[in-house]
Parts: sequence; C-alpha cells; structure tokens
Amino acid sequence: RRVLTQPMAWESLKRILSSGEIRIESLERLYGLVSTVSLQPEPIPVSVKVVLLGDRMLYYLLSHYDPDFLDLFKVEADFEDDLDRNEECYELYARMIATMARGLKMRPLERSAVARLIEHASRLAADQRKLTAHDRVLRDILSEADHWAGQAGADTVEASHLQQAIDEREYRASRVRERSREQISRGVVMIATTGEEVAQVNGLSVLRLGASMFGQPTRITATARPGKGQVVDIEREAKLGGPIHSKAVMILSRFLASRYAGDGELSLSASLAFEQSYGGVEGDSAS
Repeated sequence: RRVLTQPMAWESLKRILSSGEIRIESLERLYGLVSTVSLQPEPIPVSVKVVLLGDRMLYYLLSHYDPDFLDLFKVEADFEDDLDRNEECYELYARMIATMARGLKMRPLERSAVARLIEHASRLAADQRKLTAHDRVLRDILSEADHWAGQAGADTVEASHLQQAIDEREYRASRVRERSREQISRGVVMIATTGEEVAQVNGLSVLRLGASMFGQPTRITATARPGKGQVVDIEREAKLGGPIHSKAVMILSRFLASRYAGDGELSLSASLAFEQSYGGVEGDSAS
C-alpha cells in the first residue's frame, strides 16, 4: 500500500525490476518537462528479489488493471486470517505470544494470562474453533496488560491484568454502544423483552466500528392480509435494503408460494419492516 501511495514509486519499482538497474533521474525529466540534456549518473546494476505484502483486494486490482504486475510478481501466497484451534495450535500460539512478549520487553506472562489471551484471540476470530492470525491487536493488549501489571506492582502479568486491558479497550470504544443502550432504556428505541406479540420479533445485527463490535437490537414486524401472493419488503421499497437482503426476501416469498400454494395462486399479501431503522439493511441473515 505504501508503494502505491508514494508518487512514482510503483512505476520506478517496475522499471528497476524490468531493466535490472537503478537510474537516478529527476521527475522533470521523467515527465518530459525539461528540454535540456544534462549529465546523468551511470545506472547501478541490481539483482534483487522483491516481496510485496498487502491486502487481497489490492492484489486483485493490480492483477486486473496493471498488465505488468503478473509478469513481475509471479508467485502468489494467500495467507489465512485464522488458525485452527486445537491442541497442536495451542502450543504454537503460546510460543508466538511469548515471542511477542519478549519483543515488547514486558514482564513474564503467567500461564493463566496466556490462556486468557488465546481465548480472546478466538473471540477476535468470531469463531470458537479458530484463532486470529492478526498479531497487531494481541501486541497492543499485551503492552497494555504489562502497564496494568506495573500499576499493580506485580512482577508478572496475570490473567486479571490481561482482562483489565481488554475491558479498558472495550470501554474506550463503547460510546456508540452505550448511547444505543441508553436509547433503549429510555424508550426512544422500542424493544420489548417481555411478553408475547404476534407478527413481531426482535432481531440482532452486529455493528463493527473500528476494532469494536457490539449487537444492535431491532424490532421486526410483519403484516398479512388477503391478496395476490405478494410479499412487500418495505426496506427495499424505501431504498434502504441492499441487494443481498432484497434477494433473500424474494427467495422467502417464493418459498412461501411453493410451500402453501404449489398448485394455485397464494391468496396472501404480506409485508416486512425493520422498525426505527434509518440506515441501510444488508445481508441475507437480515431476512
């Protein structure tokens, strides 16, 4: 990403790899802005192997739009974002955590602290059978846990210090989550948690803001009356529903027709609505 954001860096890198030499040239000469010819340093022969690290999307975009990219970078390695959570991986993951701790020059970690960090890594992966392979967040948590251990006067980092670091990180990023809970408790957002209602359920969407994730409850209501077999998606009609959500509602509509009116016309007209939802609704799980 940094190579692409620096002016002329990407084109210069491709030129060096193609020619096998480094030429020192001014930008004015490269762009043809000067007509005078001056002395130029001799090119420097170079023989290097370049490894580029970046996002998958950047790789796909360069492969599609830059014809020289695949000619210069022929070996592709797509790394997993998650690791399997098993007994063999536990030992390797603990070694990785110990390596990060030594690199940060922090206090020794207790076994309970390592176990708590591995558990949190599974939460970061959003899968109880996986562990995240992104170590940046883990390094930040370890560094903050070492700080809290120092504040407590401890010689080692314990599970309580690690938990405090996790809690403090969540608290600092909880402004939107707390505001959402406040609106529900004050009755601004109508969410019923007791009793029974016909044609009304509480849905839960997961919002991700930076490194923070939390659940946002929403009331979903449905209406039905005699009609011509049409299921109206109010979010789509109001242009608040995404294409995946709209497709899921259409599939649901066809399922109802095939299940209850396979030989004739479904004499039903229904509608679905996400109440007090002022943003877009997307994803098949929203249906």
